[in-house]
Amino acid sequence: MSFVLVAVGLLSSTAHLGRPERAWRAFSQWRTSWLSREGIMAVLTFGPIMFIGGNAYLDLGLRSMVAPMAVLGILGAVATLFTTSMIYASIRAIPAWHNKWVVVGYQVYALASGGVAYVMVGGWQHYQITIYLLIAALVVKIATWIHIDRNRGKYTRESALGLTDFGKAKPFEPAHGQKNYLQREMGYELNPTRRMVMRWIALGLGFILPAYLLYVGFPLAPIVALICLVGLMAERWLFFAEAEHVVRLYYDRDEI
Repeated sequence: MSFVLVAVGLLSSTAHLGRPERAWRAFSQWRTSWLSREGIMAVLTFGPIMFIGGNAYLDLGLRSMVAPMAVLGILGAVATLFTTSMIYASIRAIPAWHNKWVVVGYQVYALASGGVAYVMVGGWQHYQITIYLLIAALVVKIATWIHIDRNRGKYTRESALGLTDFGKAKPFEPAHGQKNYLQREMGYELNPTRRMVMRWIALGLGFILPAYLLYVGFPLAPIVALICLVGLMAERWLFFAEAEHVVRLYYDRDEI
C-alpha cells in the first residue's frame, strides 16, 4: 500500500510539468532545490519498503533484516516529509508558508492520517496512539491558523516600496494588461465565511470525528479513513487558498 501510494504521488507530481519526460533532471539539482531533495529521498525510501514487502511475500528468509530496514524506512519517510515541507517553508515571499508550523504540520498530519490508514489495514491494536496523534494534529493546525491570522496584514504596499513615511501608496496604472502567473496562482480571494466553513470541515472531518470514532470503536475502519481523507483534502485546499504572495502588493492588495 505504501509503495503504491508513494509511486502514484511521484508520478502525479510530473503532471504539471511542461516537459514531463525531463523530470529526471530535477534529481541533479539537490544542492539548491528542496524539490529535488524530496524526489531523491522519496526514491531512496523505496528501498526499505521494497525489501520488507519482498521478504514478507516472497519468503526470502531475511527476518533479521526487517527491523533495521523498518527503521531506515521510517527515517526515510520522515526525511522525505521534511523536504516536502521545506519546499513551501523556504519561500519567504509567502508569509502563510514561511513559518515553523508548516514543517511541524507536515510531520504530524502524516503521522495522524497514517495511523488511521494503519487501523484500516493492520487492525485496532494501536488505535490509542492514533487518537493521540489526531489530537496533536488538531492542536498544530489550530496553532498554525492562529499564527497566520495574527500575522495577516504584516506586509504593506508602503513597506514593500520603502515609502512608509510618505502616506498611503496607490498604483498609478496596472503594470500590464493581463494577469501574470503569480496573480493567477497566488491571488485567490478567500471569502471569510468560506474560510471559516472550510476550517471547520478540516478540523471536524480531518481530526475530531476520526478521533471520536476510533475512541468509541466504530466498526467500519475504512469509513473512518475516508472521513479523515476528506478533512485533510479541505485542509490542503486551505493551505493553498490562504497562500498569498507578497507580489500582490504591487497589483491588487494594500496589505498581506
